[in-house]
Amino acid sequence: MIKLLTFDLDNTLWEIDPVIIEAEKAMRAWVAEHVPEAVAHLEMDQLKQTYKQILQEHPDVAHHPTNFRKKLLYRVFTNASLAHDHAHEMSEQAFAVFYRGRNQITLFHEAEGILETLSQRFPLIALTNGNANLEMIGIDRYFKAHFSSETEGKAKPHHAMFKRALEFMGIAANEAIHIGDNPKEDVEAAKALGYYTIWFNENGNQSSDLCSPTVEIQQLGELVDAVTAIAEQA
Repeated sequence: MIKLLTFDLDNTLWEIDPVIIEAEKAMRAWVAEHVPEAVAHLEMDQLKQTYKQILQEHPDVAHHPTNFRKKLLYRVFTNASLAHDHAHEMSEQAFAVFYRGRNQITLFHEAEGILETLSQRFPLIALTNGNANLEMIGIDRYFKAHFSSETEGKAKPHHAMFKRALEFMGIAANEAIHIGDNPKEDVEAAKALGYYTIWFNENGNQSSDLCSPTVEIQQLGELVDAVTAIAEQA
């Protein structure tokens, strides 16, 4: 019997790349207005070097996008000769601008209706490597819990999040279905633990050879039927 559905978020319920691009634009505009001397340090060549430095110095933030971005911004501002306290204050404010934009998403067509339908039949838990805020997005009411690389300290395909969801519900892996778009991080990782899996391979854009899900769907509108089919056989 299926007792839980776990959902990936980015690129499963919404497209993330345009969201990040717009959030970055808003953040850069804020920096240009409030800390213009730091703008040059946001140029791509310099930013790539700063990225590498942060990861070398603080490998623990690799799976914590919030802390990583805050440290990155802090370094940008100190490189622009801001005093440490001022750099910290500006990095917090710049991150807040980015984070608001990061959560101004447009759900895929039918996504909210699907969440509403499925949440009436099963508990839903979100599992993500990102730092989306379900409350800010407006879909927190559909989920019993939300675990991420930030809360668990490990990013998918590590099994930490998947195990955490099972422990939270007190169930076995073969009583759960994981839904996601990434062949390795979602499908193969969950499958290795014994989850049923539904691969959202949007429009068949990825090769079907990349993973072996229980069910592959190419349109999100197929999800309810796919869940129902698995639940009837489980």
